[in-house]
Amino acid sequence: MIFLLFLAEKSAFAGSVLHPDLRLNLNGRTHPVGAQIMGSLGLAYPLWGEIDTWKYGYLRGGLNLFTSAVVNRAGIEFQLFPISIAGVTVGYDTGIRNFLPRFLDCNLYECTGRVDRKHIRFNLMAAHSGFAFMLMGRYEEIRGFNSIKPVYDEITLLIGRRSGERIVTFNPVLLYRVAEHASVGLVSLYSHAVDTGGYSHLYGPVVNLNPQPRWNALVGAGLNSSPVVHSGICGFFLLQYNIKPSLGVVDLALRNAEKSANRDASESLSR
Repeated sequence: MIFLLFLAEKSAFAGSVLHPDLRLNLNGRTHPVGAQIMGSLGLAYPLWGEIDTWKYGYLRGGLNLFTSAVVNRAGIEFQLFPISIAGVTVGYDTGIRNFLPRFLDCNLYECTGRVDRKHIRFNLMAAHSGFAFMLMGRYEEIRGFNSIKPVYDEITLLIGRRSGERIVTFNPVLLYRVAEHASVGLVSLYSHAVDTGGYSHLYGPVVNLNPQPRWNALVGAGLNSSPVVHSGICGFFLLQYNIKPSLGVVDLALRNAEKSANRDASESLSR
C-alpha cells in the first residue's frame, strides 16, 4: 500500500516521470506437455541515474495474468532494483486448476483446485564482450486452498505437503552473441522442495533470437526430470512481445530505439 501511494503521489506531481510497461509472453514445453500465455502490466519510477544507460535504479509495481485454459492465475509483484542489473521482487499469486495429468495419481495428490503462492526473487544480470549472464534465485511458499492431500505443483513439477511447501529455484542463463540478432548458450532450471526433499531439473542448450526490437524468442532442448515424471528429452520455448518496454535493463535497447525514432519523427516534422 505504501508503494502504491508513493506511485500515486509521483503520478499526481510528476506524471511524465512514471514509466508504464506492457508485454505478452507465450511459453511451453514438450515433456510433460504444457503451455501458457502471460500478460504483464507494470508501472515504474526511476530512483536515480540516466535510464539511457545501465547506471540507474528504479521501483516497479506490476500485475501478472496467466492462462493455459485449464490453469488460470493472477498475481501482483513489487520490485526494487537499486541498480538496473540487480534487484529484488516480492509477489503473490493465486490460481485455479481444472486439469488431471495422466502421469500422476490424482486420488493420492491434489491436482486441481486453488493454489496460492507467495515469493521473493533475486535477479542479477551482466554482459561483456558478447557474453551475457543472467541469474534468477527464487524462494516461494505454495499452499493448496482447503487441500486434504499432498499438493502437486504444475510449475516446478514437485509434490508438496498438504499443509504447504517451501520451494527454492535457481535459474542461470549464459548466452554468447554470434550474430546481430542471435545468441547461443546454456540454461539450467533447478527447483528443490525444502520440506519433502524432492527436486526437478531442466537444463540444456538454447538459441536466443530477437529479429525485431519488440520481439524476442528463446528456443532450447534438454533433459527434464522430476519426482512425478520420468527423465526425458524436453523441448522448450519462450516467445515475448513488448507492447510497451519496461524500465528493466533488458529493455534498454528497445527504449533507446523508440526514443531515437521519436526524435527523428519530431525533427522531420519540424522541417
